[in-house]
Amino acid sequence: MQPSAVSPDFLCDVQPDRDRVFVRVAGELDLNAVPHVAATVDDLLAAGFGRVVIDLRGLSFMDSAGVHMLISAHRAAERRGSTIALVRGPRAVHRVFELTATDSLFTFEDAPADA
Repeated sequence: MQPSAVSPDFLCDVQPDRDRVFVRVAGELDLNAVPHVAATVDDLLAAGFGRVVIDLRGLSFMDSAGVHMLISAHRAAERRGSTIALVRGPRAVHRVFELTATDSLFTFEDAPADA
């Protein structure tokens, strides 16, 4: 079986910003997109970024695979002495954190000023 490709409507963009790096995601963060975002975050942590902020505002959908990936990224960052923070997504996306009782695991911060 060949791995699924990320949807052409999905975007994962990296933007360094002083003491942190933003990972902006847009589209659907689902089973197909998760490996791409996970690899991006892992590469940033391996490169030594101490704070990775994942901006969820552009998401139209996130499933449990997306939540699981964010939890795994959070744990990987802690092991490396780094942090993962999130910018809240739309209400429907943030509701997934509430329903899975995982919202308390994350630090949520405001959107970057240039957004």
